[in-house]
Amino acid sequence: MTQVVLSKFNSVEERLLAFVMISMGLFPILPNKLKPLPVVFLMILTLWMLIRKPKTKSKSIPLWQPVLLSSLLLLYTISLIYTSDLKVGFKRLETGASLLLVPWFFYIISARTSYTLMQLKILLYTYFWASVCYAFIIIIFFISIGFYSGDQTLEYCLSWLDGMLWGLSQHAIYASMILAIAIIMAPYLYKDYAGWKRIVFIIGAIVLIYLLFLMFRKGVIIAIALSMLVFLYNKRKEIGLLKIGLVGAVLIIAGLFMRDKISERVMEMFSVNTYAQVDVDKSTSMRFTVYNCVIDDINKSPWIGHGVGDGYHLIETCLKEKYGIVFHDSKLRKNSHNQYLGIWLYTGIVGLGLFLFQLFLYFKKAKATKNLFFTQLIIFFTIVLFTENILDRQTGVLLFALFLNLFFFMQLAPDSKKQLQ
Repeated sequence: MTQVVLSKFNSVEERLLAFVMISMGLFPILPNKLKPLPVVFLMILTLWMLIRKPKTKSKSIPLWQPVLLSSLLLLYTISLIYTSDLKVGFKRLETGASLLLVPWFFYIISARTSYTLMQLKILLYTYFWASVCYAFIIIIFFISIGFYSGDQTLEYCLSWLDGMLWGLSQHAIYASMILAIAIIMAPYLYKDYAGWKRIVFIIGAIVLIYLLFLMFRKGVIIAIALSMLVFLYNKRKEIGLLKIGLVGAVLIIAGLFMRDKISERVMEMFSVNTYAQVDVDKSTSMRFTVYNCVIDDINKSPWIGHGVGDGYHLIETCLKEKYGIVFHDSKLRKNSHNQYLGIWLYTGIVGLGLFLFQLFLYFKKAKATKNLFFTQLIIFFTIVLFTENILDRQTGVLLFALFLNLFFFMQLAPDSKKQLQ
């Protein structure tokens, strides 16, 4: 299949760009050690472009844009000067390296070549079906450890998902993010299928939605719900109220089918006890407690923060001294569970301000290009950032850096713009 796809591209740079798209599309099923593969292909393509292809004046992109979009990691690096835990600091720089490199790679590539609709579709098709495969792998894994036979609880199986899934281990939140992005892609691919192929496509989408509901990570659910509402609002005339109502009814039925687990998580959010007392077994209660600690620590150094390596230690100290909570397992160490607060904690209001401006730039570009898909992705990531430190883990960093910078710097052809409007 890869040979058939690549045969449609004539030049070396077109084929290398196709490799980038394919590797990004395969991201859901790439083993964790190979997750950075798209960045490697990007680097190769960038070097090829620098050596073999001059910059096109008509595609000039302001230099300050990649500078700004890569500035967060530069601030992280500067904060090493005053951080107290250099080991964690350097580890965070290693994990977040794509935040620095990817904007520059796409900046250089986009100034020298155009992106075709075919290349874009390679990414969307590959990512969607790779996500369906990933969903089935998770389901098979759950079968193998006894979830569907009733031998193990869902929480037990989800804990095994993060560490035991055959080279594809992910925390349930990041597994949900991977699947959610595929669901956002689905409406843009639907019309390209007909007959039995459309039926298979719908089944694949249902599997993704089922697993997303099964894992039910609240932040991801809220993020994708808002993202899809934006899509439905913009497409309401084209889709029609009847079809929108039908989709809503299907989702409600799906929710009722898993109402016990969903209601448990939702009620936890609205229970007074969640916030009145600390319960280490309730995620919302612990998040609220961690937020209190993070805000206290931010107030001690609001302008420049405490340094990129100090988050774990500061939160750990606060939980012990203020609430008497001690986690002896290092895997249970708590981050801020809110990327905005995390950046503020690491680099102060300066870092947070730059990051918010970065998100504003993404939104501005999406609006200027009328790229609805790009807009949905930004909304999705912006909401998830409120509940997770996705830029502190490899999967979150790569998804954020690759997808947002691809569409920010991409010079879309007219037919590609129309496809995503």
